[in-house]
Amino acid sequence: MQKTYRAFISYSQQDEAWGRRLHNWLESYRVPEGVVAGLPPSRRLGRFFRDDEEMAAAANIATIVERSIESSETLIVICSPRSARSKWVAAEIRHFRKTGREGKIFAVIIDGVPNSGDPETECFPQQLRACVDPEDPHALPIEPLGLDLRKEGRSRACARLAAGLLGVEFDDLWQRDRRRADARQKLILTASTAASVVFAALAGASVFFGIRANENAKIAQITLNRFFAERSWQRLAEGDSLAAARYALAGRQLSPENARSYQAALGAVMHGAGESLPSLLHDGRVGSASFSPDNKLIVTASDDGTAKIWDASDGRLLHILKGHSGRVNSAVFASDSQRVVTGGADGQAIVWNVSDGARALALKGDGTQIGMVAISVDGKRIAAAGNDAVGFIWDAERGGDPIKLLGHTERMRRISFSPDSKRVLSASSDGTAAVWNAEDGQRLCLMKGHDDLVFAAVFSPDGKRVVTASADRTARVWNAETGQALSILRGHNLEVWSATFSPDGRLVVTTSVDTTAIVWDAASGKRLATYPRHSLAVRTASFSPDSQRVVTASVDGTAHVWIARTGEQLTTLSGHGGPVVGAVHSPDGHHILTASEDNSAKVWNSGNGRLLMSAGGHAKEVWYAEFSPDGQRFVTASADHTARVWDTQSGRELLTLAGHTDEVSGAAFAPDGQEIATASMDGAVRIWSAIDGRLLRTLAGHEGWAISVAYARDGRRLVTTGNDKTARIWNAAGGKLLRTLVGHEGWVRGAAFSRDGTRIVSAGEDKTARVWDVETGELIKILEGHTASIGTAMFSPDGDQVLTASDDGTARIWRLDDAKVITTMNPGRGWISSAVYSETGDRVITANQNGTASIWDPTDGRLLVSLAGHTGVVYAATFSSDSNRAVTASGDRTAKVWDVSRLMQDWASLSADACNALLGPYGRRFSSLTIDSDPLLASEWRDAYRDVCGAVEGAATISVLREKAGLKPEGQTLP
Repeated sequence: MQKTYRAFISYSQQDEAWGRRLHNWLESYRVPEGVVAGLPPSRRLGRFFRDDEEMAAAANIATIVERSIESSETLIVICSPRSARSKWVAAEIRHFRKTGREGKIFAVIIDGVPNSGDPETECFPQQLRACVDPEDPHALPIEPLGLDLRKEGRSRACARLAAGLLGVEFDDLWQRDRRRADARQKLILTASTAASVVFAALAGASVFFGIRANENAKIAQITLNRFFAERSWQRLAEGDSLAAARYALAGRQLSPENARSYQAALGAVMHGAGESLPSLLHDGRVGSASFSPDNKLIVTASDDGTAKIWDASDGRLLHILKGHSGRVNSAVFASDSQRVVTGGADGQAIVWNVSDGARALALKGDGTQIGMVAISVDGKRIAAAGNDAVGFIWDAERGGDPIKLLGHTERMRRISFSPDSKRVLSASSDGTAAVWNAEDGQRLCLMKGHDDLVFAAVFSPDGKRVVTASADRTARVWNAETGQALSILRGHNLEVWSATFSPDGRLVVTTSVDTTAIVWDAASGKRLATYPRHSLAVRTASFSPDSQRVVTASVDGTAHVWIARTGEQLTTLSGHGGPVVGAVHSPDGHHILTASEDNSAKVWNSGNGRLLMSAGGHAKEVWYAEFSPDGQRFVTASADHTARVWDTQSGRELLTLAGHTDEVSGAAFAPDGQEIATASMDGAVRIWSAIDGRLLRTLAGHEGWAISVAYARDGRRLVTTGNDKTARIWNAAGGKLLRTLVGHEGWVRGAAFSRDGTRIVSAGEDKTARVWDVETGELIKILEGHTASIGTAMFSPDGDQVLTASDDGTARIWRLDDAKVITTMNPGRGWISSAVYSETGDRVITANQNGTASIWDPTDGRLLVSLAGHTGVVYAATFSSDSNRAVTASGDRTAKVWDVSRLMQDWASLSADACNALLGPYGRRFSSLTIDSDPLLASEWRDAYRDVCGAVEGAATISVLREKAGLKPEGQTLP
């Protein structure tokens, strides 16, 4: 049978986003030249089949799927615990295997653990391993290629699959792929550099030819420097926020003419990096950082031999604690916030007064270095873990000789007190954890059962249980009194580095070298959520005080904030230039503190990232959301027959507008904020008091559904649309119908006034947008070109352009004078339900079928950021009047408010913040290695000592930043 498809992609519908993503990757991949594989001239792999949304219209899906499987050369299974449980995936694998192509199945892992045997974590469907016919000697279990997308980048994953699909050597294909990418980059740069040289030569010859060569050379140089913006976008896509910021700032120095491009890139960098205070700096790796219990202070410990106390509100350095003769391994506050205890490589634990930074007490162990220190809740005792097998307990007031904790046979890694201060808990490389009497050091119980070293041990908040993390790939929950194992937490496939309880004691979070963190039910040991989005090992994790969120710290240089029980990602904190070794919430839950090997700690002032609040009171889909003119409230329209008004700051519901007898599809605030208009599928448009929710009047005129409603900017008129193929203009005050706009050949899904109120643009199911004269109702222009229904249309602020959003998956900007499309925005597969300009027209936001809202630069159609957090289709997205916030409405029955201020910020404040808060003194230069490896830098930015913030007004100099952090003056060697 002739094979139509290169591969059939099988996946659970819960993993549809990955199905779309992999499908697009593979169909757009070009095989490098030199790889002999019988490919067409395009070097494309060919067609790939997946059962997408178009399949829903088919009469017999099962028949189509079976035929498509039979017409596919190979089978790609997207593996996750969801697909492992999917009967459809199982059926597709069985059918493919019946065709006798056992060796043509590829397993692509996106979540879970292969061959774990645990239904909660197993990602390989059982049909990948089972025999088709046990009596047939050829029907043996298969060994699928297990390509793990959590560890492979897009390029490498595509290359590995391409090699398998074509039956060629991966190493050869991959090396050719890399050489092609390098050649492409060098070609672009060489062409730009050559243009610069040519124009420069022309400048020298201008005496003879009379050409304005100097101007041409300048244009060529500007073109070359524009590539700094492209580099910034590339580094941002790779997750390197610091490098992305450096390229944007450097490019702006070299080419002020391209300021808009650099501002857009840096705004996206700052939006994605999260908000933080200036870095808390050391001259060496920061091994630990913690808040004081009263939330006012921070203490950091560093390899530079110091600990530092900082003001938590502004990052101001208060005291430098100098007393250790070597590395300071840990530092903690006493419960009264008046003392700090540090432990050092010099074998000392030192107690310091917070008020003046003076040393109060020096505590000696046995001469070996001290790793971790702890102080009891009652403040009476201090404990320390020695670098050998011994632990120590001192009297916190008098000091003196310590009580020794003897019994471990290898290094003690962690030590802590019980909540009642009566016991001490230790974790050791000997594979055990132990509980000790804090008064006399006698061992009370031994927790023995791990097959490898124990990295961490932590008491539960009530002190009755202990959780341990081990190199044997498990965490275990124990009875703290008897040492009996209560549950074994299996799910990680590499070493488990940390484990801790939530403050309410109901959850446990574990982190692992396998790049994931997992949240478990502490009582049952059941796996609740997995966080798979770090690209390297996850060092630690901690809960917020309310147990609702988790922050994870990773070797990949980022910290991630998540919803604990669902795994929904809230934000990524990506301002560090090295591995993040720890991350904790402040006691009040409003801030996050991270410590990094890049010689800094950072205080982040938004644990929820850019998501400011979520309103979830509707019983059905939320079709639309819009801010009030002053931004203090927003209104939502829902399929539950109501519209609701919410407080923007708190998310509290203020009003319920109930009275429609069918779905409310649209809502709008009057420009003065005093009234709200709603459009409903019951055919009525109702006007309500925005103050007390009273129904003021009803506009009845559409013959069928009323779909949308919008006010003119002066508030005198409003326009409504319906499925009766009309848009209607009304007197807003009296409710009189002024004019009916007729001409669309299908539903009119949306309409909006121009700013001067003289024109209306309407969006039609007939694939057109139409521009009308408000006074006469005359049709002025028809915009044709979309290939599917148009959901919304609006004028640009200057009135010269129109923005449309369509079910064909694009948003387009049209020039009105000639009806030509000048910009197209496409966020990916699926329709776009709405598109809206910001107040100034500098940005566009679209609402997308894939559950995101996207913000774009309308000049070139570049995607700046995606707002991801909804679990259903996003039907509407609009800006606040100051454009600093966006509100989204979704099929998941919620509306969400987002901070998008960084994308709107002026260059002066944006660049100063990037230099002072994000980059700091350690991140403001390109290294010599980076310059040598990047032809663009080698050509245009040769000096490794050049500061990318050198031309930024308001940016403190590197020397000033170092001085504020108590660092020595900078030497000749770059950090």
